[in-house]
Amino acid sequence: MDDFRFRKVKQNLGVFWGNFGLPLIFIVIVVVFSLSNPSFATSYNILSNFGFAAYVGIAAIGMTFVIMTGNFDISIGSMLALVAVLGSSFMPKAGGVIGVAATLAIACFLGFINGIFVTKLRIPAFITTLGMLFVFRALAFIYTNNVPVYISDRFWLYIGNGKLFGVIPFPILLMGVCYLSAYLVLRKSPVGRYIIAVGTNARAAALSGINVDNIKILVFTLLGLFVGISSIVNSANQGAANPGLMGQNFEFQVITAVVLGGTALSGGNGSLGGSLIAALIVTFLSNGMGLMQVNSYWQLVATGLVMIFAVSLNKLKFYLLGQGEY
Repeated sequence: MDDFRFRKVKQNLGVFWGNFGLPLIFIVIVVVFSLSNPSFATSYNILSNFGFAAYVGIAAIGMTFVIMTGNFDISIGSMLALVAVLGSSFMPKAGGVIGVAATLAIACFLGFINGIFVTKLRIPAFITTLGMLFVFRALAFIYTNNVPVYISDRFWLYIGNGKLFGVIPFPILLMGVCYLSAYLVLRKSPVGRYIIAVGTNARAAALSGINVDNIKILVFTLLGLFVGISSIVNSANQGAANPGLMGQNFEFQVITAVVLGGTALSGGNGSLGGSLIAALIVTFLSNGMGLMQVNSYWQLVATGLVMIFAVSLNKLKFYLLGQGEY
């Protein structure tokens, strides 16, 4: 009986942490920084942070899909810079709408290429995306000659800076639409079930008739799409697409958000809601340290420690739930 009670307590703690752990961490961060710096707690700063979270949060959707299949992509920072400079360069002649459409199409294509390398050429995702990290960044430098592409189109700028009803930052609305669409795909469509099945056991999924390669290519393509949206938001917010500055450490911020959000690196288990809350945590943490004038290098240290902390918390959660090693 004692052993039964112990397992029950463990399971209850695991369920509690899975449901409320991230919101509690988020609340603690907000409270600590609010007490440390009153300007952090202003409505303008809080609302702005929710808008800035779209930069990481939208890309985290695609990364959640990819990691759920047991893969990951560390080229997305360079991809973000490349698609931004390519898409924005079309604006002077084609206009902002065409520029945005071109950005998304190019981003999907780059994600598709990564997926082809991983599946058809059987190159491990780490090697593929590590190589593409350098290729994409180099192409961005070559295309622009390391000169930023300045953005003046109203449509493009509105995506990153506009406000709905003059109050709600448009990136928040955009992020909400992206998460709702992703949730419907993951939880209410056959594609979502296939993604989970591939991540849980690719061999069993193949034997059940699922085209594993096509699912992996799809998730890499979707990651490209969401990175493209993030690139538009980020470049619009900055007013320029800078091939050297855009996307620096972006891949680590996104992966940290996804892992902190509860997605298992081994695949098969993921949480879009967790990725969203974790993206808010990453954004608010960065903003709080910035307001406290923490050195940028120490901010990188904090990001690394948060990633390690995230994996540890997930290991603890799965241990409490009795789901084995993570």
